This record gives sequence, structure tokens and C-alpha cells, in this order.
Amino acid sequence: MDKIKVMLVEDHLLVREGLRQLLEIEEDIEVIAEAGSGLECLKMMEKDIPDLVFMDVRMPGVSGIETTRLVCQRYPQVKVILLTIYEDDQYVQEAIKAGAKGYVLKKVGREELIRIVRDVMENRVFLDPKVAPALFDHVKGGPASPDKEASLTQRELEVLQHIAAGKSDRATAESLHISEHTVRSHIKNLFRKLGVSSKAHAVAKAHGEGILIFDN
Repeated sequence: MDKIKVMLVEDHLLVREGLRQLLEIEEDIEVIAEAGSGLECLKMMEKDIPDLVFMDVRMPGVSGIETTRLVCQRYPQVKVILLTIYEDDQYVQEAIKAGAKGYVLKKVGREELIRIVRDVMENRVFLDPKVAPALFDHVKGGPASPDKEASLTQRELEVLQHIAAGKSDRATAESLHISEHTVRSHIKNLFRKLGVSSKAHAVAKAHGEGILIFDN
């Protein structure tokens, strides 16, 4: 029997190690990769594609929600489960829109977590019972307004992170091994997609929309 190949995306090493130990007790589950950020996850998946990804919601840099959206766009066969401490219905809504197949709180027990993995791999979805009431209340209040902003690409997210770090166009180009002209082109696209006209506004908008997460 083929093992379920899992990737862990979480910025806290101890959490990743604990989750790995919990999952690999099972003979049919193998953790094939770990990433400490959203962009690291995307780069690793260019070489080795898992069957399922456990994704943290809030990580410094690109958020887990945004990473989930990109993973689901590029690798529709990959199942993504958001594993988080946040019960906010806004996160749940964004996770579902991004393509996640599960939203699980970190207080979940080991046996239930294993069951969720197998259910999701059988094309079922899972929504933690603790967040379901708030989501249903929101749905009862009326349909959510459609997204107006176009999706950002991985490269645009990388440029956005450099902007947030205060890097110049030249420094960004050198770091990403692209030309300054290409950097400026990405910035132009960022401004258009985010509906802004300055770098500061782009960073503020991305942070407010949950696309970028800053360390506290």
C-alpha cells in the first residue's frame, strides 16, 4: 500500500517536530518535507509534491491562506489542511475560498487528526466543530462580496516581501536574480492588483488583507 506523503508548513520547529512524530506513528503516513514559511513550501513543491499539506495560517511573510491558494492553483491534486489556533470565521472563509479541504484547531487529539487525514484523502472535507457555528452565522447573514483583487503570483509575493523589508529595487533584483526592469514590472502589477499607488500603501493593504504577516 502506498503511503500518504505529507508536507508540514509551520514556522515553529517544535510544532513541526511534534506533528511529525504524531503522524509517523502510522505505517501508512510519511512526512516527506517540512517548510518554515509559505515561500519555502512553494519552492520545495517544485521538486517533490506531497499528497497532503498541513499548513499553519499565520506565518511571518506570506500567510498560510495565500500559500494555500497558490498550492491549490498549481497542484489541484494536493489536499491542504489548515492547522491553527485561530477560531475566527474570517480565516475559515478565506481558507475555504483558497481551496483548503480542512480547517483544524491545534487542540485536536492524535486519533482524530489521523482520521481527518484519511478522510481528506478520501475526498471528504473537514471543518472543526468549534468554528462551524460562527461560519454558519456568517452565511446566514448573506453572501460574501466577491474578491475584486486579482491573485498575486509567487514572484509578486517575493517582491512584496522585499518591499516590506525596505529593500530598494536594485537590492530586490540582486536578491531574486532578476533585472531591475523586471522588479519594476512586478511592482506595477502589484499596484494594479492591490489597487494602490505606492509601496507603503501596497504593504499596508497586503497586511490588512492577510496576504503578508509580520512578526509581533
